[in-house]
Amino acid sequence: MFLRSMRNGFFSALFLALLVLGGLSLVLTDWNGMFRGGGITKTDVAVVNGTPIKIAEFNTTVNRILRNQRLDTKQAYDMGLIDNILQNEVLGRILDLSAIDYGISVEDKYVADQIQQLIAPLVAQGTDKKQALAQFLQMQGMSEKTLVQLIRSEIQSNMLKTSIGSASYIPSAMSSDIAAYKDIAKTIRYIELSNSDIKLDKDPDAQTLGDYYKTVERQYMMPEKRDFKIAILDTASVMKNIKVSDIEIAAYYDENKDTYQLPEKRTLEQAILKSESDANKVKAAAEKGKSLEDAVKSATGDKKSYAGKNDFAKSDLTPEMTTPVFSSKEGEYIGPIKSALGYHIIKLVKVKPEHIPPLAELKDEIKQHLIEDKSGNQVYELTSEIEDRLAGGEDFEALKGDYKIQILPFSSISASETKLDTGMELSEDQQKSIIQKAFTAVENEATTLSDLTDHQLYSIKVEKITLSAPKAFDDVKDQIAKRWKEENQGRKNLILAQKMTEELNEGKTQLDKTGKKVHTLTLSRNQESNKDLPETFKDPRVAGRFMDAPQGKFILSIPTSADAILIGEVTSVKMSEAQPSKEVANNLQADTMNANMMILVDHIQKKYPVEINHNLLKRVYGSSPDKE
Repeated sequence: MFLRSMRNGFFSALFLALLVLGGLSLVLTDWNGMFRGGGITKTDVAVVNGTPIKIAEFNTTVNRILRNQRLDTKQAYDMGLIDNILQNEVLGRILDLSAIDYGISVEDKYVADQIQQLIAPLVAQGTDKKQALAQFLQMQGMSEKTLVQLIRSEIQSNMLKTSIGSASYIPSAMSSDIAAYKDIAKTIRYIELSNSDIKLDKDPDAQTLGDYYKTVERQYMMPEKRDFKIAILDTASVMKNIKVSDIEIAAYYDENKDTYQLPEKRTLEQAILKSESDANKVKAAAEKGKSLEDAVKSATGDKKSYAGKNDFAKSDLTPEMTTPVFSSKEGEYIGPIKSALGYHIIKLVKVKPEHIPPLAELKDEIKQHLIEDKSGNQVYELTSEIEDRLAGGEDFEALKGDYKIQILPFSSISASETKLDTGMELSEDQQKSIIQKAFTAVENEATTLSDLTDHQLYSIKVEKITLSAPKAFDDVKDQIAKRWKEENQGRKNLILAQKMTEELNEGKTQLDKTGKKVHTLTLSRNQESNKDLPETFKDPRVAGRFMDAPQGKFILSIPTSADAILIGEVTSVKMSEAQPSKEVANNLQADTMNANMMILVDHIQKKYPVEINHNLLKRVYGSSPDKE
């Protein structure tokens, strides 16, 4: 929608597409301190083995990656994405240097093969290879040189990784041990000490609860609330009042004729056959007088291979089709021509020369364009006028008499709310957008106008801000008393459980003499075997604690709910007799390969020094767009 498009930009679509063409997937975290400053110019974002990465070059990569996201560079910097992009760039260059040192090189033909595979889907749609490559580069926002460099680097890195992986050997005994360990089963005897069974010496008085509440009051905050008004401007009337005369339409047509130039096109009737012999049969039958559709049916038994009629310009056809089609005469049959789709038999039905459509054909299109152009200008002038008046201190009510404005008041709205009773059919996203804007607005200052719907703009004025504050103690007194009691019961229960665990391990008492019911169960690393266990042992904290516990030693475990404590011991361990699967061996191989790769990275980072200009990164990407 053109409304306010000159004031508000946005990004969309895929994120980090083609960063390394699905490459190494190695995420680095400071590489043992290899990123260090010094000895670096003001325009270098990094220096790798003495070769700089210029900020202009790096910024092109950043923009290519982030331009399709609804993130500005400041957000990307704060999220650490800029660092990740730079780390990938540095890693790629270091691996390239290492590959060269190890004598790994990639011939141009292999790079070309990879590019052919990337553009194959576009070529399959009938686009020639040159146009398909241009379209692909445009979609990815990169030059042909950059694409070649990325692919060559990717192939070299994979060759290096494969070379390292080929040296990884996994003994069958290791696979067997891993498989046995993976499905290990342990028998466990345990008791459960519930916090609620603990008796406290006394109930807390008002002073104790009040002091306790001060330590946790931030967890009982009332959200910030705002009272605000929305002024909604309807611009539909602007569209209705726009008039465009025939003289204006004719003048625009005369001034912009060249933009309506249509290339020469040819109407083609096609049949696409699976075999060349069928294609020749269809052509022969058609040349003897049958329609192309009937010729297809007589040769194949059905009409599935008949593709109908369509208009094509030269740019719409593949190179092998362009020359014969555009050198033939009306009524001639062309082919068979082989393509990725099959064998084409083509009849040139009609030649439509290059031409400019007459004004009569374009009148409605030009009229609509001029209406939208005039409307856009008028809306821009109208909104600028309103914003100037709001900036001058006028309120919404003062504007209501001069403009078609609807004013809606809202009270006690919190930032977490997702719905507003506007009396309008607004999506949840639109309502969230209004609330978010209200919570970024300055009190008693009207915001600039923003799009609401296709023909509506809105401004917000916050009239009152009720700051977030702890709830009154009397309103949460019962909750605080309950929480105080549960925490103190849990604390006392933990002390008792620790003492009991020590006595059990020292032999001073036995599990069945603790006064608690003793439970026995079998716990396995195989989750399928654990589905019938008590809910407590489905808790990863509890299951993990007991699976890691040594046999014959009492341990305590606190579930995530923290409402009880378990004390128990592993009484027996049974290893699985299952044979190792291919998946286990493959996973071990991959883990070993990745470990070897990390060893290589650790080695080469010392060989090829890296310097990072953190100050430049912060200055370019860490500042807000407004400040910049």
